[in-house]
Amino acid sequence: MTPMATAEPAQVLIQPKLALRLLLVSTAALFLEIALIRWLGTEVKIFAFFQNLSLIVCFLGFGVGCFTSRRRGSLLPSLAAVTVLVVGVNLPLNSWHDFLRTVSSVLSYTPDGVLWGAVVGLSRPDYYRNLVASLLLVGGFLMLICIAMIPLGQWVGYYLEAMPKTVAAYSINLLGSVAGIWLLAILAYFWLAPSYWFVVAFALVWIAQPFSWRSSIAACALMAITLLALRPPHDASVFWSPYQKLSVADMGDHQYDINVNNEGYMTIANMSPGYLAAHPQLASTYQDSSYDSPFQFARNVNRVLIVGSGAGNDVAAALRHGASQIDAVEIDPLISTLGARLHPEQPYASPRVHLFTNDARNFMRQSHEKYDVIIFGLLDSHSEFSGYSNMRVDNYVYTEQSFLDARRLLNKDGILVLKFEVRKPWTWIGQRFYAMLTNMFSHPPVTYYNETVGGLLHATIFIESDSQCLWNTSLGTRESAFLSSHPPPFQLTLENAPPPTTDDWPYVYNQGRSIPRAYFAVSAAILLMALYLVGPLFTPKESSTWQFFLLGAGFLLMETQLVSRLALYFGTTWLVNCIALTCILTVLLFSNIYVELRRPGSLSIYYACLCATLLAVYGVPWDRIPASGTLVGIVICAAYCVPFFFAGIIFTETFRRSKGRSAAFGANMLGAVAGGLAQNLSFLFGMKAVLLIAACVYCSAALLQSMTPKRLSIRSE
Repeated sequence: MTPMATAEPAQVLIQPKLALRLLLVSTAALFLEIALIRWLGTEVKIFAFFQNLSLIVCFLGFGVGCFTSRRRGSLLPSLAAVTVLVVGVNLPLNSWHDFLRTVSSVLSYTPDGVLWGAVVGLSRPDYYRNLVASLLLVGGFLMLICIAMIPLGQWVGYYLEAMPKTVAAYSINLLGSVAGIWLLAILAYFWLAPSYWFVVAFALVWIAQPFSWRSSIAACALMAITLLALRPPHDASVFWSPYQKLSVADMGDHQYDINVNNEGYMTIANMSPGYLAAHPQLASTYQDSSYDSPFQFARNVNRVLIVGSGAGNDVAAALRHGASQIDAVEIDPLISTLGARLHPEQPYASPRVHLFTNDARNFMRQSHEKYDVIIFGLLDSHSEFSGYSNMRVDNYVYTEQSFLDARRLLNKDGILVLKFEVRKPWTWIGQRFYAMLTNMFSHPPVTYYNETVGGLLHATIFIESDSQCLWNTSLGTRESAFLSSHPPPFQLTLENAPPPTTDDWPYVYNQGRSIPRAYFAVSAAILLMALYLVGPLFTPKESSTWQFFLLGAGFLLMETQLVSRLALYFGTTWLVNCIALTCILTVLLFSNIYVELRRPGSLSIYYACLCATLLAVYGVPWDRIPASGTLVGIVICAAYCVPFFFAGIIFTETFRRSKGRSAAFGANMLGAVAGGLAQNLSFLFGMKAVLLIAACVYCSAALLQSMTPKRLSIRSE
């Protein structure tokens, strides 16, 4: 056993020192958890779409650690697992990175869900061999995440057992979690690269345990290896925003390709007068691009709104067509900054352009301006909004309610332009937009497809309006010839169109109300891992174990609901995610204070209040409240805090009564694993239905509580 592994007995440590150690290890655990989830999602494409499953694996590892807190030892295995993961992902071999892209493509190639995967030229046997290899590799990465979290869970469990006051110990754990959330948020705010994240993570893990020179030297060596593996190539221009990794490639002639998370995403195109004069062929065709062609259908272009303005190509096109005022909305501040710095036409420097760093849906909900043209740029997201949600950043932008918000902002003869990359085999997503817009407006949308022109990317275009002027214009000689020569890649029919997306079912990238096959594959890998790791530790014959398990599952289901609802009313921004999680943890602290002061007897009344408030929140038609989106969001946040308060009281009091705190916490974390997997039921039943599932889970916990003696007994190792 290394010196670092030698634990200080609880009786030797005075309470302030115990509290500080618990605070440090709790902060380290949550900080490392979020850092790993975010970093892996940027480097291995498949994890960008499965952040919630990566979070589940973190819960699994942490729960296993709590179960085995009596075996606690060195935290070096945690750091070693992180180092192996980073080195394994960033091996300096082109063939290895090609294989990682193949892994993501194989797992994400599912016709019932758009994950931007592609498998080309593989026979069926080769495909299945690649599928097995991909699952094994993803399982290996997930296992390393799990191993990284186990030692941290062991030490949190140990300190929870060692602290003389249970409620105070749990409160310190919550405060450490809040600190971990905001520590990474601060680093993200300053656009710092993962090398800074992992330096902080290694430092937190290192100081969270008793000091020894031998372990310190080992930790420094592991950190040096990790930083070396994270170093980007010398010729790469890599930037990190609060949302994603951006790589900029200079294509010459003041044109650039911007990759997001190592995948092609957008361009900065040069359509300046000087460049067009030097390239007469481009000068004769750029008007037919996906950026310029929609303006031929607009009666007026005085006031233009662009949501998802990116690096400025849409803004530059609007300026070329004489727009007098442009409101450009971009959620990622780094993307608009790159556009302002690199775009040869300098669209963001124009006095006619007003840039708003905001979520597109949030901006439209709050705006009362009127526009002649509203453009939905190529918003297709390459990452999920949060590890606590299975939604992507742009899910709420493509719902019926979002299109109605845009329609409300149109002038009398204004047009709505929706651009999207509709590609095979997911052409059904084009049919979805066609059907949704047809049912909302008085005519089917003007629909066509544009090929790439110069640096202006291809897209399918949908144009709608409440004015007859749009369809009169589309019947013109030039316009009708243009439309007939640019057919979309799908049939313009309402027959067999996928169901519309709504604020309750915003899964625009899912073909129907089903769980995509890719989610089943990765979830199966997690379940096998859970059975392997937890089987010898879990005590299913004890009702108290299942009670903590159910409390963990119900709580995570509520947590995902609050994060998703606040994203709807305040935007799918990283700051909203941090505030939502902080709000939840703060309410739990108030629950702890209540338990400490009141020491509740029977918990039945609290279970009843919890289930009643969940049903009340489910039943309120929030979208029909005649108030601003911000006010409704605040009311929703307050309403959700009530069931969280009761859930906190129930857990804290039950936890206070338990004999084995570390085992109780472990069962709770494993319940969170189940809750994380259960949230995928929202793909089937909608997001609000998750509240009903949470209510059923808590009712089951209440039933078990009524069958369990007041003094709970959870067997610990």
